[in-house]
Amino acid sequence: MPGVGLISLGRGKGKNLSEAKGFGMKIVGKGAIIGAVLAVALPLTATAQSTERALSEAEIQELLERSRAAGVMVSRDTADFNYLGGSQQAAETQVCCEPVQEEVTTERREEVTEEFFDAITSRTVIQPLERTIVQPIERQILQGRVEDIIEPTRFEEDILPVIIEEDSVPAVIENVIPQETVESREEVSEEFYDVIVQRDVIQPVERVTVVPVQRRIIRPRTETVTAPTRYEENILPTIVEEDAVPAIQETFQPQVTENRVEEVTERVIEYVSERNITQPLERTIIQPIERRILRPTTETITRDTIFEEEILPTRVDTEAAPDMVENIIEQVTERTVYEVEDVYIDQITRNVIQPVVVTNVQPITRRILRPQSETITENTRFETDTLPVIVEEAFVPETIVNYIPQVTENRREDVTETTFEAVTQRDIYQPIVRTMVQPVTIRRVRPQVETVTNPVRVETNRVQQIIINIGEGCNCGGAF
Repeated sequence: MPGVGLISLGRGKGKNLSEAKGFGMKIVGKGAIIGAVLAVALPLTATAQSTERALSEAEIQELLERSRAAGVMVSRDTADFNYLGGSQQAAETQVCCEPVQEEVTTERREEVTEEFFDAITSRTVIQPLERTIVQPIERQILQGRVEDIIEPTRFEEDILPVIIEEDSVPAVIENVIPQETVESREEVSEEFYDVIVQRDVIQPVERVTVVPVQRRIIRPRTETVTAPTRYEENILPTIVEEDAVPAIQETFQPQVTENRVEEVTERVIEYVSERNITQPLERTIIQPIERRILRPTTETITRDTIFEEEILPTRVDTEAAPDMVENIIEQVTERTVYEVEDVYIDQITRNVIQPVVVTNVQPITRRILRPQSETITENTRFETDTLPVIVEEAFVPETIVNYIPQVTENRREDVTETTFEAVTQRDIYQPIVRTMVQPVTIRRVRPQVETVTNPVRVETNRVQQIIINIGEGCNCGGAF
């Protein structure tokens, strides 16, 4: 077992079980009869707080006989006594009694509540005034007209450069015509491979019978704890505090609105704003074209013979291996382990101090002034002002002259044709001689025998636990 010191008592006399610190075990309840019998069979040599118990040879023999009587077949030579120790931390805590003592503390607390009340402290008086301003305006508007002029027609003739249209020569198409001859041959080789036909398996088996022994040691303890504080409140009569209301303040505010009105009159002035001059032009364009037409031809070529040799993937012919025969040989050893464990049970006498805080609450209500303002609007007064007349003069722009060319184009082509030769196809004959080589490997069986030792297989059988109770019950005579 990892992390636990194991001491065997099966080879000599006078050896004790030493303590293994830091190893905690779970408490498992068993019957009281077994614990009473074992308490007689295993005399203790120390007090309840001791972490070491000595076992004599006679006690060990007695424990072996009781194990045999319970059905565990064990001998002195195959028995080991392992002391597992036990954690000093209590595995179980029992509270015997809980006397309570109160400690009272008195406090005073004020709870202030604010309330608001409305009162008018200022007043604004608004005097609306609506003033209308009239602006007379005289606006001059221009009205333009367009006149058209057509000039006599002009004639022109243009001869363009000669365009040569030649058929494009396509890429030469090469037709490769293979003339193939195929030959084949085999290259045979032989090899051996090892096959295990028999395996002798040695299986070591260790059978362990575990007899758990638990000692339940009772430790009396006294502790003083402080319980959560208990709070109590007393509500006193409410006290009201109110703000004083000030005198009202009045403010007079004029509110002037100006409306501006324009009275517009219009006068029209005519003028020539645009003149269009049209110039007719008739143009004749002559395009000379020379067309060169392709006449395709074909040629034939025979290449030199190509000799190729292709090695195919090796074909492996494997002789079938016989089935393996496995012989399992068990080597059994048996032993019994007594695991002795200490478990501590704390029985607590708890003195409880109960703090009590009594709070006297004084409610205070404060009424706070929230100042308000009001606005009063009087009847509107109306006023009208007329401004001097404004004259908006129009400036006559210069006449826009547009020259519009009117072109008529006539196009004529003069075509001539010629022919030319070019090779567009080539037939190529390619003789090929290919040899196919097939490597063949024959794998034959070479029988082998091996011996294997498996890891030790541990078979563990745990029997019923034996419990020892050590110590006295609760004693509440020393509380407070």
